[in-house]
Amino acid sequence: MRTLIGLASLALIAGCSTTPVSEELAKQIPAERIYDQAITRTVSNDESTVTFLRDEGFYGSGCSHVVYVNNRKAFAIRSGEGIRLHLVPGSYFFRLETGAGMCPNIATSQNSELKPGAHEAYRILLPSDGSLRLTRIQ
Repeated sequence: MRTLIGLASLALIAGCSTTPVSEELAKQIPAERIYDQAITRTVSNDESTVTFLRDEGFYGSGCSHVVYVNNRKAFAIRSGEGIRLHLVPGSYFFRLETGAGMCPNIATSQNSELKPGAHEAYRILLPSDGSLRLTRIQ
């Protein structure tokens, strides 16, 4: 009986964790959830690129997260998806919100100063403590 309880507890803990997804394995966000199509197209030779990758896993998979770029609604991302943005160099404010689907209304943000030719990458995760995170990984 103790073994069964231990295995059930382990399964619950493992079910609440998410795992990072690589850019190569991330599913592309469908066009209908990209609200600003211009940010996915090449801008210029000295453009900056920013990649957003959302973890996959059971916890939080019923939630859609919306990303805003300089307070403009850019895209909605779901579990296991990714997107690469093409932006002109400059100052950016990335805001991540949830609240659609089965998740509470939580938000977090990051500021960035993009230089010409720079590339940044962000991981979007919802740990088992329920806090939403937008973590720079590159």
